[in-house]
Amino acid sequence: MDYKMIFTENGLINIDKFFTYMQNNFEYGWIDKDGNKHYGINDAQTYSLQSPSELLKSHMGICWDMTELYRCFFENMTSLKYETYYLFYDDTKGCPSHSILVFYDNNKVYWFEPMFNDKNCFYSGIHEYDNIIRLLEDFKNIFTKNAVINGLIPFDYNLSNIQIYKYTAPQEHINGYEMRNHINNSEVINIK
Repeated sequence: MDYKMIFTENGLINIDKFFTYMQNNFEYGWIDKDGNKHYGINDAQTYSLQSPSELLKSHMGICWDMTELYRCFFENMTSLKYETYYLFYDDTKGCPSHSILVFYDNNKVYWFEPMFNDKNCFYSGIHEYDNIIRLLEDFKNIFTKNAVINGLIPFDYNLSNIQIYKYTAPQEHINGYEMRNHINNSEVINIK
């Protein structure tokens, strides 16, 4: 598939235009292996990781889906270095989590986060940092604060339950268990 042509035909020719497009045209939810749309937390068994082209058609995905579309955009439309990270709170209730894409430009690193654009979330924006460690510390702190406020993790959470991985592109159409297995076999990032 010629993603460069698809992005260009839709006027998504730079990072700012792509950011705005993502914020204005996508909603949070998930697609099951039969192509049905769902809202809320995904079911790991029936969830199916969409390809970037499928997400461009469905306009609905969770962070895993969205991050793969971001990866596709940065790969096809920029010459910038980029990486993907996954943070989760390891518990027995569902492991609240979030994945992000970061990119490097002019000796800075940026957290690219168009996924949440409502006032109840602190993630949204293109956030600039001097280094990747500072970015990941901020990601961890903001995620934790938001997760506590929204009751996703307990107020007295265990700091050692928060884990961060740097991961590569997964296979398309894998379920939630396969995605977690892909991430669990990725590089663990240890920060404060």
